[in-house]
Amino acid sequence: MPISMVLSDYVAEFLAGKGIDHVFGYQGGAVTKIIDSMVNGGRIRFVQNYHEQASALAADGSARISGKVGVAVATSGPGATNLVTGIANAQLDSIPVLFITGQDYAHNISKTLGRLNGFQDLDIVSVVKSITKYAVTVTDPSRIRYELEKAFYLAANGRPGATLIDLPIDIQFKTIVPEELEGYVPSQEPSLPVHTKDLETVLTALRGARRPLVLAGGGVRLAKAEQALRHLIDATGLPVVTTLNGLDVIEGGLGFAGLYGNTEANLAVYNADLLLVLGARLGQRQVGKVVEKYTHAHVIHVDIDPEELRRVITDSTVIHADIRTFIEALTEAVGTGLSQDWPTWWEMLRGWQREFGKNVHVSVTELDPVRFLTTLVEGADDDAIFAADVGQNQMWLAQAFKVRGQQRLLNSSGLGAMGYSLPAAIGARIASDSAQVIAVTGDGGLQMNLQELNLIGHKALNIKCIVMNNNTLGMMREVQKRYYGERYYGADEESFSCPDLERLAYAFGLDYIKVTSEDSAPDVLAALRKTGPCLIDVRVDFDSLLLNRYDELHVFEANTIHDPNPAS
Repeated sequence: MPISMVLSDYVAEFLAGKGIDHVFGYQGGAVTKIIDSMVNGGRIRFVQNYHEQASALAADGSARISGKVGVAVATSGPGATNLVTGIANAQLDSIPVLFITGQDYAHNISKTLGRLNGFQDLDIVSVVKSITKYAVTVTDPSRIRYELEKAFYLAANGRPGATLIDLPIDIQFKTIVPEELEGYVPSQEPSLPVHTKDLETVLTALRGARRPLVLAGGGVRLAKAEQALRHLIDATGLPVVTTLNGLDVIEGGLGFAGLYGNTEANLAVYNADLLLVLGARLGQRQVGKVVEKYTHAHVIHVDIDPEELRRVITDSTVIHADIRTFIEALTEAVGTGLSQDWPTWWEMLRGWQREFGKNVHVSVTELDPVRFLTTLVEGADDDAIFAADVGQNQMWLAQAFKVRGQQRLLNSSGLGAMGYSLPAAIGARIASDSAQVIAVTGDGGLQMNLQELNLIGHKALNIKCIVMNNNTLGMMREVQKRYYGERYYGADEESFSCPDLERLAYAFGLDYIKVTSEDSAPDVLAALRKTGPCLIDVRVDFDSLLLNRYDELHVFEANTIHDPNPAS
């Protein structure tokens, strides 16, 4: 005889069966039942955040570290809308996250364009349709298996991203018979074989290149191709730079390229005659406003998403392929190596590293943010997880970060959501019991999700929160200085301030360290190794600086390689 069960219990069993052992969320009337099913089943841990946006971003951080689909839960109405920033973040950075929202009783859901009938009643599916791979309200209990399987599959497969299942309160209580439910069968996706002609095109270009370069993006990790890329680099001797999202995919690179990238990495891209782009979207923060000034190279762009190909560099050679499959096939095709190892090119690259590695250090008399963070990155554990926020602090950390071992760097790259680092670090901490977890934020980003310090303190989570504190919105202040006649609306002492972080730390039950000098770096490293939460208040100059590529136009003019016969 078929066994029946309550629909909310089925959802919990489904998630547990997929290896989901924790979800993030905020309790509310429309999700009490489903959360009860998750926790009461004994297989899923519910992490109560203090804002639904933090739940969404924590699920994002957890997914990046665990390699599984992250899950966040929120109640109807404002609970669901508070998820929106995190939903967009997961979608734009291609992070697999399933969002589950509660909904008002099914009969209250309005079918008209007028106001809805119930309390906290909102059509969240219409709200998030443009920022998800799939979103649906389940009003027929018999569809729950199909919709769950579809949402979970789409979140994790192809180009990963955000999906959402909206569940009315009464539907959660319905009785279903799992054996009678229809499942989801993915449509047969077209295979993406790596064609011999594509490999020949790349090999011919590499053999003819004098200054080849690999640009590795976040798609390398999404495709689980880190080891494959390492093997390719070892087999070919190709130099590699990364995007912001690719900074932690390979050890030994030249740094990250882009608007705020390392000078030596940007010079390498600019002067390359062949640029092999692997899993990078080539957005404006990467290539700049004038694409022609980004590189002189023949660009070969490989990506699983055909929409990204020729979107920016229209005359590039494009290869639509899974990144790992492509890299493995190229490595095999290379065999024992190429006919040259480009010694002259490597000599130039190493010269730029020696000459310009110090350029990111912009302060002589005050604490230099990049130099200080470089010391911390170098002294952190080989498996340390850094979660960056958005603003000057993010770019300082990116300029300082040279990955070692299994270190990770989590960024909100596509959306650029201030307030990302603290909840992302929480997600990383829950997903990894042993790794050192370090949130790096600014005093602005910290205050976007300040309430999550309560979760860290209450649960004594072993997270170190480093606040690069200049008591202003530093990046906005720079923009206003450059382009708005030093009119600092919203970024001056009258309109913006940072609270007393020492009192704040003690209020939330965190240890506190104040840093005013780079001489304190050893004390900070010692604190990173201690168990327990700590708020580290790093005082940087009010008018702190952040170099970008436009500040170094003279460097590019002086180091341009004029090649009459570029590779093609």
